[in-house]
Amino acid sequence: MKNIVLSLNNVGLNLPDVSHHILKNISCDIHDGDFIILLGHNGCGKSSLLKVLDRRYQMTQGEVLLYGKRLETYSPAQLAKQVITLTQDPRESLFPSLTVLENCILVSPQTRRSFFLDYLYQFNKNLVTKLDTVVSKLSGGEQQALVLALTILHPPKILLLDEHTSALDPQAAITLMATTSQIVRKHHITCILSTHDLNLALNYGEKILVLADGKLAHSIDFEQKKNLNTQDLLRVCY
Repeated sequence: MKNIVLSLNNVGLNLPDVSHHILKNISCDIHDGDFIILLGHNGCGKSSLLKVLDRRYQMTQGEVLLYGKRLETYSPAQLAKQVITLTQDPRESLFPSLTVLENCILVSPQTRRSFFLDYLYQFNKNLVTKLDTVVSKLSGGEQQALVLALTILHPPKILLLDEHTSALDPQAAITLMATTSQIVRKHHITCILSTHDLNLALNYGEKILVLADGKLAHSIDFEQKKNLNTQDLLRVCY
């Protein structure tokens, strides 16, 4: 039996400038090494739930336990060692005016150039030839691959992916998602990925959690997911 990493108990969220509850009574357990797909239409609360889990939003109801301790008892520095979020905008994680190598050195000051030549190849082979290129000159796929590489340089326990492939062209998105899945498995990272892409939900992860109007509408385990197609998910989610 795998250990519970995150336990959400009746989590609710209401923001001052929004008339309705964004999250309503969300309860679920997430176990060590789980790869969870958080599925639902735009505005259903997916991103808001991830923001509760990394404490960008403060829940207004319920509790979240991280390794059995209430989430709010972790200092920002302690939480940053456990939970990292990647969004669809790499500028939130990179310094666009610096080179690829300079961004790498900021994360790992003692690491040599030769290491990054080998290390970055597994994330995007083009990065190897662009160590001295300013990040703003990279393609979107290259920037997201660099963000992923720097995130995994010191692997977190929990990786939250907030539609991190959605701003990319189809081929770049496919490539980055395949790399993400390989890296998550290699480092045994507990991962929650939010998306509205039905094919992505079917091809990755062991479990699908479906949000609708701020509520946890469906929980689909791996055995159930194996028997579903995109039309089935369309009926469930939309």
